[in-house]
Amino acid sequence: MPASIRTRLYREILTPALHRRFTQAAEVSLLFCYLTAIITGDKSSILWSWFPLGPAGIRTLLLFLSPLLVFVLRVAQLHCGNRSTVSPSHTFRQFLSRRDVLETSFCYVLSALLFSEVYIWSVPSEANLSWVLQGRSWERQRLNERPIYLRSLYLGLALLQTADHLWFDHDKIRGSVDKAHHGSSAEEQAQSATSPTNQLKSKFPKLLQRIGIISSVAAITGPIIYSLTVRKVAWRTSLACARFLRWDIPATAELSIIPPYHISLVARSLLSGFCLLLLWQGSNLAFSAYVAQEPIKRGQPLTQDSNDPNGSLLNGLKSRKSLVKAFSSWELALISKDYPARRVSIFRDIDRSGGPTWSQISSECLKMIQGVTTRISEHMNPSSGQQAFIRPEQLQSLPRIGIPPKEEPVFLKSPPPSSRREIIEGKISTFARSHGNNPPPANGSPIVQQSKHYLEQARTKLLTPDQQEAISPAHVKSTLDTYLIRFLRIPYVGHPFRQTFARRIRSIAFGQPFSQFVSIVDAIDALTNMAAASIKEDDYGKVAKDVPAILKTFTMTHQSLERLTNTLQPHWTDVEFEESQRQVKDVQVTLAALRRGLAELVKAFDGFAREIGLEDKDIRTAKAIAGNQMQIIRN
Repeated sequence: MPASIRTRLYREILTPALHRRFTQAAEVSLLFCYLTAIITGDKSSILWSWFPLGPAGIRTLLLFLSPLLVFVLRVAQLHCGNRSTVSPSHTFRQFLSRRDVLETSFCYVLSALLFSEVYIWSVPSEANLSWVLQGRSWERQRLNERPIYLRSLYLGLALLQTADHLWFDHDKIRGSVDKAHHGSSAEEQAQSATSPTNQLKSKFPKLLQRIGIISSVAAITGPIIYSLTVRKVAWRTSLACARFLRWDIPATAELSIIPPYHISLVARSLLSGFCLLLLWQGSNLAFSAYVAQEPIKRGQPLTQDSNDPNGSLLNGLKSRKSLVKAFSSWELALISKDYPARRVSIFRDIDRSGGPTWSQISSECLKMIQGVTTRISEHMNPSSGQQAFIRPEQLQSLPRIGIPPKEEPVFLKSPPPSSRREIIEGKISTFARSHGNNPPPANGSPIVQQSKHYLEQARTKLLTPDQQEAISPAHVKSTLDTYLIRFLRIPYVGHPFRQTFARRIRSIAFGQPFSQFVSIVDAIDALTNMAAASIKEDDYGKVAKDVPAILKTFTMTHQSLERLTNTLQPHWTDVEFEESQRQVKDVQVTLAALRRGLAELVKAFDGFAREIGLEDKDIRTAKAIAGNQMQIIRN
């Protein structure tokens, strides 16, 4: 390719694709807003209650501001892969300090406030939800507590949705981007292959059921929680807003003794809460379904329209952005499996800066796979005890804060002190020498020994042998351990503090704070499929030179994962650990991908192993690891 033509960056290709998917998800959310506008609007006119070019359309656009904030939040915090920490409490501590928590809370609270104003403006006057109540001709205006209660309910739902968003990590892209086909169930594979529309249809009934339960519980318990917690605070805040807006309301207006609860208010809280949750959770579902589509555009890989498709793909694989790297790895895995023409173009692209395209691709993929072995080695052989050698010329002395040593001969008798400072220094020196030349006895001074003797006598006379045993350090430690184990066994209470075997091995093997499991499996699949296809498609024989390195990397990674699985000791907080739990799904999927890769490579290159530099022991090791996978491939 001519050097004067700039290769498009992979993120410049991925961003428009994500924008198109964002728009498609927004269209689904707009439909939810339109249904909400019809449900919550005035029903006095049959035509204008639903006609889009009228009040219903205006309400729809105003209501769309609420889920739009959710979309902005999802785009800002989008990431691939599960959160990788050793325990839920560690996840809480690690992510609580991030600004993601504040951003999530702010977006949902602001979204709830916008929805509340649009909803209260949309309902008919018979609902009695205006800010102020007009009294009789001789009475002053007073605040209406009914809309105050509804706004408080929406803010409570916002905090609940914030906790749900953070706990279930809705910012993670779901769907086939984080599902490997090795070892997954038929249902998962079918779901990953379905369109976003079909995914919405299959998940929507369960979503409605969940929203119905939450809104019903909120409508029933809301009045009780409001009266016991935030009623006074909400009333004072509303009074402050009324004074700021210079409304004719008494500044000392007091709350009524009986809250203004009515069956109509409870019904409206149920209906409006259901609609608000539908906008939030329906928008999240639509966003996840559309954004998590394969990196395909019009039946071709995303980079196919680039002026330099292979160069753009390489740029994505070398990117430091985890999202860009994950999508480019996914695209490479799809190319290696389903697009033979594109594979051939990669094999034939040998005149590129930095080396042939295949060599650079294999190098980036091997780095991702070798990262597993590196992280496992660092865990098993921590480098904390290894101190780097520091050359003498690199040592820097600390700044001098005392008097420099004297340069006179040390054996000459010092002259008598003449100044007050020299007299004080001499006395301090004499005192220090006397204590240094006469150290205290090993068992302490006589006073200390006598005190210990008296304490031991008092302990023997005042305490029985059982009581002495009860306060011994070993018994106290054993008692504390027993109570800790009991606490960790409590369902839902102790679980956040358990460092389970599955979480620990995933965090070790696939990295932190987000797991690289999917990208690693994609890299394994890509190298396997490309190397197997190179037998017929690689005219220049570039791939064969890298097969020994790929085979050895697969073998070492498989051995490291198996060693970690078999030797990693469960943490003491994992009180419900069983040996069967060593078979962690993500690890087993990776091992299955490695075995399949080894079987494919051995089958393709066993006939001329010596010519490409494969040793007999490498072939034997690969065959032993592949095991039954060899028979499956041959059949």
